[in-house]
This record gives sequence, C-alpha cells and structure tokens, in this order.
Amino acid sequence: MPTSNSSTTLPPTDANHWLDGMEPDQADARVSAAILNQVTDTAGPDKSPVETSWEIGAYVESGENDIINAYAREELAAGAEALLFRLYHQPEVKDIAEILEGIPLADISLHCSLRYPGQDPAELFRDLVRYLRQEGHDLQNISGSVDFDPLLDWSEPPFPPLIRLLFFVSRWMPEFRVLQVNAAGFNNGIAEADVELALAIAKGAEYLQHIQEQGYPVALANRHLKFAFTVGTSFHGDIAKLRAFRVLWSKVLEGLGVENPPPAQVAAHTDITTLQEEEMDNRLMLRLQALAADLGGADLLFLAPADGMFEAATKAGRQRVREVQQHLRDGALQPSIDESYLEDLTVALVKAAWLRYKHIEDQGGFANAVDF
Repeated sequence: MPTSNSSTTLPPTDANHWLDGMEPDQADARVSAAILNQVTDTAGPDKSPVETSWEIGAYVESGENDIINAYAREELAAGAEALLFRLYHQPEVKDIAEILEGIPLADISLHCSLRYPGQDPAELFRDLVRYLRQEGHDLQNISGSVDFDPLLDWSEPPFPPLIRLLFFVSRWMPEFRVLQVNAAGFNNGIAEADVELALAIAKGAEYLQHIQEQGYPVALANRHLKFAFTVGTSFHGDIAKLRAFRVLWSKVLEGLGVENPPPAQVAAHTDITTLQEEEMDNRLMLRLQALAADLGGADLLFLAPADGMFEAATKAGRQRVREVQQHLRDGALQPSIDESYLEDLTVALVKAAWLRYKHIEDQGGFANAVDF
C-alpha cells in the first residue's frame, strides 16, 4: 500500500483548526437567520426552473412486499427519480418481483441498502439480475446501486465476490454501482469535516488498492463506486465538504494512476440527528440541507421525512420532503451565496483533509490506522 512521507505534520487539533480565519457566523455549525429567511420562499410567477444534475431521491421503508411496493409507487407518482429500498431481510427473486411490480426501472435509478445480520449483497444482486432478465429488461438501461461496503460490514471483507460483481457490471450494467463508501459514520460535526473526508477517501483508496491486487483495473472499479455523505446544520460547511471531496478524490485517483476519471457519484443524505420535534424547524432544516447538497454538487439527494429523528414517516412528512426538493428544482430556493468565501472555505478544507489522509496512509492505510 502506498504511503507518504512519514514526517507528515497534522493541522492543529483544536475544534476550529481548519476553520481558522473564517467569519464566525459562517464558519461554525450555526445557520444564519439571513439564509433561513431566504429559503422560506415558495415558488411564484417570478421564479424559473434551475438546472440541476441531481436526482430526487426517496427512501422506501420496510414492511410486507405489497406495502413496500405501494410506498414506492406513491413516491414515484409524487416525482421521485431514485428509490432507496432499505431492506431488513434477504429477499428472494419472488420478493423482488412483488416489491418492484409496476415500477418503471428504465426511467429511474434503483438503490438497495441492506440492514440485517448476515447480509449478502452479492446474492441480492444476483437475484435482482435474475428478476430483470425474467422480465425482459435491458440491463444496459438499469441504473442504481447495491450498497456493498466490505470494510464496514465484515470482519473479513469478501473481496472475491465483489470482484465478480465488478466484472459483471462493467460488461453488462455500465450505469450500476456495486461498491459504496458510506461516510455517514465518520460525520462528527462540521468542525471535524477534515477527518470525515480523510477517512472517506482513505477507505475508497483502500478498496481500489485491494481490488487492484485482485487483478481488476482500478479505473473500472472507480466507475462502479458510490460515496454517501450526510448534510447537517452547517450550510456553508456542508457545501464546502462536498466540493472538497471531489477535489480530494481526484487527487487520490491521480496517485493511483487513473487518468481523466469520470466524476465520482455522490449521494447526499439528511443527518437525522439534526431533526427536531417541531415540523416547521425540520422543514427549514431540510431546505438548507437540500440547498447545500445542490450547491455542493451531489448526484442523488435523499431527505428524511420531516417528522423527527425517532418518528415514523407520515404522509404529511413525506409530502414536505417532496415539496422541498421540487421547490429547489423550480427555482424557489435561491439564496445569495458568497462564492469567494466558499472557495476559501473549500480550499482550507482540502488542505486540512489531505494532510490527515496522508497521515492515515503513513500508518498503512484505512484498515490499519489508529490515529486520525
């Protein structure tokens, strides 16, 4: 595993180290009242749609197969373009058929997150492909992902099955991702965003290095890799975090010899710990998170229903999320942004995160590092 100079010096470790020199009301995790006021606007005749590159995402909750299917259909009818099925048991082909009945898979992106002991994303993927072939779908037109995060979910990461999946999708499903770096667990507040980013790119680098050792091309593996980040209460900080990630990941790929790589796919998710009991507070928070994801360059935007951190999703809460995403698309949420300040913030974060990444590499990489 490549390492950098062992004399790497880390930035200061106080809570505001990478934020030094930034304006206090913008640099900390608080959201300014001015921005909140700007994003409470609703669509009107003077607003025009804005160009966005992200897909409107929707979480699909668990339950009986027919309930899951009905839930997904409701989200699609309301404008969802990416469905994230959170699965709590290993589905068989017949389960997949019931869950996806009537869903236009060629027109949306399909994402699966496995949340159960003994999960087997490779088996889920194989059963999904069997279903798609049974139904006569052109695999080339299917986009989405199965969340396979070996260093997160296994004490002995199953790289051989992952390699087989990569060979398959690179041949038959060019728009499908079978490897994920979930950075949500690295989020410890915006003041430590440099650590969060360093861990995310170190984990991604470790995956690509393991895959390369197995004889699979790094450039192809990168095409089927997805990163997931959360956005929370720091509007400017979250924008800078997502922008900084793309710069950092490009530097990692350059170090691995990948030339002219396509942009990494980034899914932005609500940090559910930021949601409160009051619906109005949650609506404002979700607007800020949606804006941050948009301005940060996310490809997929998944917002939690506005019902609170520990509350079950309600129809009203789901509707609020749809309104936020659609208002952003319609141009109703357009605060004025100080791009010069954001550029300075992003550069500061890139520098701090890169030093921490090199420190992790000095220790033998993500799997071996103990000091971040």
